[in-house]
Amino acid sequence: MKISFVPVGQVAGVIPSLFPFLKESSDWSRGRVTVDDIVRFVLNGQMHLWAVHDGDTAYGHLITEIKQYPQCKMLTIQYCAMTAWTMDQIEDEMQTIAEQVAKDAGCAGIEFVGRPGWKRTSNKYGYAVQSVMYQKFFKEV
Repeated sequence: MKISFVPVGQVAGVIPSLFPFLKESSDWSRGRVTVDDIVRFVLNGQMHLWAVHDGDTAYGHLITEIKQYPQCKMLTIQYCAMTAWTMDQIEDEMQTIAEQVAKDAGCAGIEFVGRPGWKRTSNKYGYAVQSVMYQKFFKEV
C-alpha cells in the first residue's frame, strides 16, 4: 500500500474509485463542502489530491493545500478519509511525503484539524495539540 500524488490531468480517472472517501470527507464537513466542491478545488489547483492505493484498488485519499499566511506558508491537510486500519499502514510514508512537500514549497510546517482520535498518531510524529475545534450546528445537516 502506498500514497501517490494525483496530477490534475489524471484526477478525472481516479475520482470514481475515490468517490466513497470524498463523500466521507464531505459528510464530515457537515455542510461546508460537497464532493463537487472538493473536486473543483483539486481541478483548479487550489488543493492537491493524494490517493492511497495498492495497485488499482483505492483505500482512501488525502487532500492538501499550501496556505499563505501573512508571515509564512503552511502545508494544510484539508481532507482525509481511508478504510479502517489503512492509516496504520501508510502513516510513516504519509508523514515523510508531507514533510518533504512542505519543505520543498518553503512552508514553515504542517497543520490540520482532526477529531480527537488523531492525537495518538499526531503525537508520534511530533505534532502538538494547540487547540481542538468544537462545533454547534443549529439544524441537522
